[in-house]
Amino acid sequence: MLYFRSFLLFLMILLAGGCSESSGKLVVKGTVSFKGLKLANGNIQFFSVEPGKGDSAGTIIKDGLYEIPSVHGLIPGKYKVVISCAEEAKVPPLSFKGSSPPTVEKLPPEFSSFEKSVQVVEVTAKGKNFFEFMIP
Repeated sequence: MLYFRSFLLFLMILLAGGCSESSGKLVVKGTVSFKGLKLANGNIQFFSVEPGKGDSAGTIIKDGLYEIPSVHGLIPGKYKVVISCAEEAKVPPLSFKGSSPPTVEKLPPEFSSFEKSVQVVEVTAKGKNFFEFMIP
């Protein structure tokens, strides 16, 4: 019975180790500043620019910092980056009929719009994958 339990423990450790390494996903982290100050809150998303290679991933930005853990991370490749920071609209449009307050984007479209973003990073297997974004 002891042999069987030891074998099961060994098998579980072996399988768990294989699962974490087989995904190839890497930690991605960094900083975001806006007009020289840490971005208090927002979100950041990474979209693969290489067709058929890599998934997108994203996370929140808090006090200018973000981190995507390896379980949700990115495989090596090039990614378009979209950073968003919405705030409640000071004056809702006259036609607004929603239940929650409307928001407006604080960041310029070359950072916040998928279509207009010019931010591209390369995630590498040997790099730190630490990316800083300084938004004017």
